Amino acid sequence: MHRFSANYIFPVSQPPIRNGVVEVDDDGVIMRVFHPGNSPKEIHSTEFYNGVIVPGFVNAHCHLELSHLRGKIPKNLGIAGFIKAITEQRGTDEEVQNHGELVERAIAGAIHEMEQTGTVAVGDISNSADTLLAKLQSDIYFHNFIEVFGLNPNEAQSIFEGYLEVYEVFKQKFCGSTSLTPHSPYSISQPLWEKISEFIGKSKELVSIHYAESAAEYQFLQDGTGPLSDRYQSAGIPFCKPQGLTPRGVVSRYVNRDCKVMLIHNTFAPAEELSWLAAIYPQTTVVTCPESNLLIEGKLPNLPEFETSGLNIAIGTDSLASSSSLSMLSQINIILQHFPQLTFSNVLQWATLNGAEALGISSTYGSLEPGKKPGLVLITGFDFRNMCATPQSLAKRLI
Repeated sequence: MHRFSANYIFPVSQPPIRNGVVEVDDDGVIMRVFHPGNSPKEIHSTEFYNGVIVPGFVNAHCHLELSHLRGKIPKNLGIAGFIKAITEQRGTDEEVQNHGELVERAIAGAIHEMEQTGTVAVGDISNSADTLLAKLQSDIYFHNFIEVFGLNPNEAQSIFEGYLEVYEVFKQKFCGSTSLTPHSPYSISQPLWEKISEFIGKSKELVSIHYAESAAEYQFLQDGTGPLSDRYQSAGIPFCKPQGLTPRGVVSRYVNRDCKVMLIHNTFAPAEELSWLAAIYPQTTVVTCPESNLLIEGKLPNLPEFETSGLNIAIGTDSLASSSSLSMLSQINIILQHFPQLTFSNVLQWATLNGAEALGISSTYGSLEPGKKPGLVLITGFDFRNMCATPQSLAKRLI
């Protein structure tokens, strides 16, 4: 047995315990979470830390494939400008000549960063098999979302078959944690949507879809105009001009009602729109990626309103192309800085248990409860007066 104690233990599933103790076995499985009182026996052989101990973080949305683009994308480009910048960076001479080495090294470094800063599980978007080997070498749990997109209706079959090949590669190594998923309401042709819809309807896939990330998404779906339309035309991408569509209309038309749905970003989505979708898909989680939202659109979703509306909220980092780090604590701090009415305890739940529930792994991860193996993370530099982390706080994985 091993015992860990700190100024506070945050089990997430119950209120914080002052001077609490977490007892784990040699495999890291939690045996007890308790307050020792004045019993010398209960604190014998206990490791004491100045700070708070929380469960390992669950990053509900990441793009490890883009780790090599860290710091290369300017701020406030909007979604169309961001897509253009990503495409251009991937097409530079250096990128083309050294793609394999650059990507492999960056992915390994990104995973190491997540391990060091307390992340134990990740919902990761994959458009290729570039991340496969690095993931197999990590003890982080990965749910791999093989993301499908393509606007040219004449290429729907070949596009789908290509992503299906990537899906099968991941499925061999991550059998229970690989999904085929649509990218977004605005980036998929109708024929391709039909193929995706048939596939996820049969397999009842866990769906992770970029949703309401920009105002341009609504404009493009409504009448086929705006920044996204301009981007597709300038890039020479053939597409059928949408007419009278909405993001929620596209999702509700093509995503089977039995699917468990993760809506990513939601930067421009009103709470009532998300609640409408949550009524159709009872297992809906809205995922916010705060630093990425600020870099791309300079805006955050109305998270307090989401919480008041009873929506399930989780947190992701997005990629290093749109975030300075993959630290989940950093994302928590951004949220608390912009929405001081929220509490650390609530946002911590978004970053742990809610993410675990969204990925279907809450029997193991997300909270400090007997029988679980969620990992233990120490947060130092904690503000005990206000019971919250600060920008100076650091997260370190203990086990």
